Amino acid sequence: MQPILNRRFWHFVLILSTVFPLFVLHGCRQQTPAPGKMAGVDTAAVARTAPARSHRPWVILHAYAPDGLELRKRASIQGDTVWEGRPISVGWLVEPIVIAASGVGIANAVATTQYLIDRYDPVGIIFTGVCTPINPAHQIGDLVIPDRWINYDFGYWGRSGFLVDSVPVGRTDSAGFQPHFDFPVDTAVARLLGSAADATAFILRTIDRRLPEIHKGGVGVSGNAFIDSKSKREQLRKQLLAEIADTESAAVVQTALAAGIPIAVLRSCAAPAGESASPAYQRALASFFSDSGRNTALVVSRFLENLPEGFLRQGSK
Repeated sequence: MQPILNRRFWHFVLILSTVFPLFVLHGCRQQTPAPGKMAGVDTAAVARTAPARSHRPWVILHAYAPDGLELRKRASIQGDTVWEGRPISVGWLVEPIVIAASGVGIANAVATTQYLIDRYDPVGIIFTGVCTPINPAHQIGDLVIPDRWINYDFGYWGRSGFLVDSVPVGRTDSAGFQPHFDFPVDTAVARLLGSAADATAFILRTIDRRLPEIHKGGVGVSGNAFIDSKSKREQLRKQLLAEIADTESAAVVQTALAAGIPIAVLRSCAAPAGESASPAYQRALASFFSDSGRNTALVVSRFLENLPEGFLRQGSK
């Protein structure tokens, strides 16, 4: 999640991302299984390491607590647990799913992602959260699905200042490590996620009386630092052609890529870095807090409802 607002806002967001998720485990379960999906199925298979391919779940990872709350409301939750203070729910939302909080920052999100891959052997990962818009075309509430991610603070300082460098990454299906400047999401998963966003575009809740727009493709960037600086926003746009920025996604995509797990990222734009304190954006944030999680859950639900039969479940990973 990329903080881009004033200190009071980020104090609020950090509380939502760390303390509030634990309350999601109580009172938001729907115990009735989805019709036609649970009959004759061993639901414990969802929670076993390396379960049968037909029962491998989708992991829905969220960096923003309201996303997880709304998703759990829509799902048939079969079991809850907590790992390192992060809630994890196992159940069904048309498909077998695991809904989990990522934690804030690169290290937390990578640790959670690797744990979920090892524990549940997911067929794929959808990662949601909040971001700061870097491209001035993106407004508060807009949903963005980048096709590749860059770690903007991995590099070196020299005579020319700071330069972003490539990251050596090994993949489960490769002979060894290769340098990557950027990390691509899975093309097929991102395309279907984009189609789901398009299909729900006219039923999304308005943010500050404006219907959110859907933006697909381009570069997302991630780093450990919260950005609330106009000059940094302009630098990332000029240097990396960044569309949005957050503090987790590049590392989560890198982890999934190394493990051979298909992944796509959906992020909801808050206020632009350096402008969050303006009265106009402060007013818009009230609507953003109340409705952005529902919009994300709508898109993810539509994605799961419209997956092609056997999508990613044929053959080997």
